[in-house]
Amino acid sequence: MSGECVAHDPAGNGRCGDWLLLVDGLATPPAPRRSGAWRAVFSGGGRTLYLAPPRSPGWVGSPLRDVALVDGDRAWVFGDVKVDGPAIDRAFEDGDFSALGGRFLLLAWVDGAFEVVTDRFNTLHAYSLGDDDRAVGSSFFAVSATSQRRLDWLALTTFFACGFFLAGGTFWDDVRCFEPARRYRLGSARSGERHWRWRHGPETRRGPTETVEEFADVFARVVTDASAGGVALPLSGGLDSRALCAAAPASDLRWSFGYGYRPDSVEIRIARRLAEVRGLAFGSFVIEPYLADRVETALELLEGFQDVTQTRQLAIASTLAQRAGRVLGGHWGDVWLDDMGLDPRADESQVLAHTLRKLRKRGRRWLLEHLCAPALGADPEAQLEARVGEELRPYGEIGDADFRLKAFKTDHWSSRWTLGSVRAYQAAAWPVLPFYDPRLTDFFATVPTAQLVDRRLELDYLLRFAPELARVPWQETGAGLHRSRRAAYWLGLPRRAVAKAWRTARRRPVLERNWEVQLLSPSGRRLLDERLLAPGLRLHDLVAPTAVRALLDDFFARPDAGLGYVVSMLLTFAVFLERA
Repeated sequence: MSGECVAHDPAGNGRCGDWLLLVDGLATPPAPRRSGAWRAVFSGGGRTLYLAPPRSPGWVGSPLRDVALVDGDRAWVFGDVKVDGPAIDRAFEDGDFSALGGRFLLLAWVDGAFEVVTDRFNTLHAYSLGDDDRAVGSSFFAVSATSQRRLDWLALTTFFACGFFLAGGTFWDDVRCFEPARRYRLGSARSGERHWRWRHGPETRRGPTETVEEFADVFARVVTDASAGGVALPLSGGLDSRALCAAAPASDLRWSFGYGYRPDSVEIRIARRLAEVRGLAFGSFVIEPYLADRVETALELLEGFQDVTQTRQLAIASTLAQRAGRVLGGHWGDVWLDDMGLDPRADESQVLAHTLRKLRKRGRRWLLEHLCAPALGADPEAQLEARVGEELRPYGEIGDADFRLKAFKTDHWSSRWTLGSVRAYQAAAWPVLPFYDPRLTDFFATVPTAQLVDRRLELDYLLRFAPELARVPWQETGAGLHRSRRAAYWLGLPRRAVAKAWRTARRRPVLERNWEVQLLSPSGRRLLDERLLAPGLRLHDLVAPTAVRALLDDFFARPDAGLGYVVSMLLTFAVFLERA
């Protein structure tokens, strides 16, 4: 197979479950994420490329194109890229991968070596083992099969404090996640170079009305391209799915759906009304406790990089797989279409303080004190502050401090949390993500922060270009978009007071978060007992069972968001340790 691509169709219909590139002689691990066996498809430079097929439902993986390049080189393009070989050749020659579009990961055999190229926002993840990149691939568990398995406590400090790993950090100190907008030459991939850099050039001569018009034009083109061929549309009580509902051609919206935690959920009620306005077929789902039976699946999909209780897509996976091959997601729209709450003129210390307030989670102290502090032998909060400050420095050349934080958040929070959670959809369908399209992000780089405050641009867009959808209440205010937040709050106060009194009288708490449904149920309690307190758990090598029991007693006595976060993250870590 040396230097040649073997005839194959292991992914089936242009799809790949996972890919794995190994130094020759390294044993291939079991196939990841419930897929079939690995199949060798290419060898070169002392490495062999393996592909594993998808399975639906279970793990649909990603689209794959095997592209011939000049001089016998090859490229394996994962994601939504539709350009041809000459365009990819030019990208490697010029070092500019902008023409490839939005969501992709590129593996290529170029000039006698393998290279990996990530898109602007790292929408598809890949991992590398060791300084010599002896194992590289899309599955963390497959890549780390021969890891030394030394926990990286500096990286884990950000994981426990913020809910995700910063930059390329993972659980193990010899495994790294490739970072956004990088080109890596394997063999020394730790020195990947940026092929795209952030810029912010506000168009101050363009007034709010003109900005809305330009946004509407760009947004329509991006969403039309993304939904071409048919998609399912998740609807909620927020604004971003409503904007997608407004922009997507009706002929491409094959099905819509919404979910909540009760049949009378406000989220389902608003979603159904939006679907009715657009004349869409709609399915509603009440999320019941499912995690106890699927926690291993949730961990495998998320690879442990996100709280396993945040996977309610798993509850509808079988239905979604039957209804649609692709799902249109509004992820990261709320970031582009709002401000970060930071004065654009803020200095470096103010930016750091504001960023830490955004990142730090309630309840983190228990995790840092019981897990990180003993391992680090230092103050984890101080380590966190130093790490965040270090990662913020490269963005200092962006003059607007609010956009600087937005760029940082996109490179880190989006890359390692939001886009990790998207993998839960891949149990059933391929997510298409318009808000990661370069055409939209380039447009947002021209919008003055003042025009985004309080979602003004998005509200004006919906009021002007989708007035019927704008009349449907917004979950945040309980009123149509024509009312200001302040007016909606005061007008809705009597209704909310009556509803609260009725719930109190009937002793019906409002369930708004998945961890409440999954962990406070009888099956959730059994799950926590089994996964956090059973004798012989690896977790107990790091934290005493008595401390875990005291935490759970406190959690069940007075569950709140802070304790919910601690228990969810501890559960995720415990399940990971047993899986690893």
